[in-house]
Amino acid sequence: MVGVAVSDKMKVLIDRNIERNAITHKTVLAPQRQTWGPHEQIIEVEVAQREHRPPRDDEVFRKEQLPYLATLCDFAREGKLQFFTSNELRMEELRQKGRCEGYLGIDLLRDVAVKFVRCPAQRPILFAPTGSIGVTEEEQMQFFRSIRHPRFLRISSATGVAHIDDAFHLWTAEEARLDVFLTMDKRFWRVVNQKKNIIGSAIPVMTPKELVERLNAQPTDIEKLAAEINPFR
Repeated sequence: MVGVAVSDKMKVLIDRNIERNAITHKTVLAPQRQTWGPHEQIIEVEVAQREHRPPRDDEVFRKEQLPYLATLCDFAREGKLQFFTSNELRMEELRQKGRCEGYLGIDLLRDVAVKFVRCPAQRPILFAPTGSIGVTEEEQMQFFRSIRHPRFLRISSATGVAHIDDAFHLWTAEEARLDVFLTMDKRFWRVVNQKKNIIGSAIPVMTPKELVERLNAQPTDIEKLAAEINPFR
């Protein structure tokens, strides 16, 4: 990874928290007073507006990472990076709601192609009106706990049961021979870096800031970016 150039088109597995945090602005309905008719009757209507919900002051790590995530999304959109996901990451997405940006919102991943990699361990998943199989979080965690592959056990034992899902994603990145597992999960990132000698992975777990700095690039001004995006074009 030392001295990697953007032109090498890194292959990056993106954690679900990357996708969630990529939505920086959402569409909201805000009440406004308007005049109506010849008698200037005042009425209240709800008007769609773009709303920015930045990280709280105490969310220092998240606030620091977002401008770098914007840069990486631009690189991926321009074809300088390739983002990947997996079926197990998609299962997490199915359970997580309420993150749609809407018509006026901003998703940094919009128009970014995200390809699939095959998970190193498979399980049956069924969607049916009479009852689905393998969809719930507990079913997914039970699947991870049932895996006895030596490589997965080495990663998951080092990172701990709280990070068993991320251990699976790191294993997925290894088996797919990707270059980076990108995350904004500070706790998992810290544990992996503390236990890197025990884990012995060839795939670095990196934050957006780390990867952008490795690529000798600069963070993006998100507010300036939002001002340049015309939702009505």
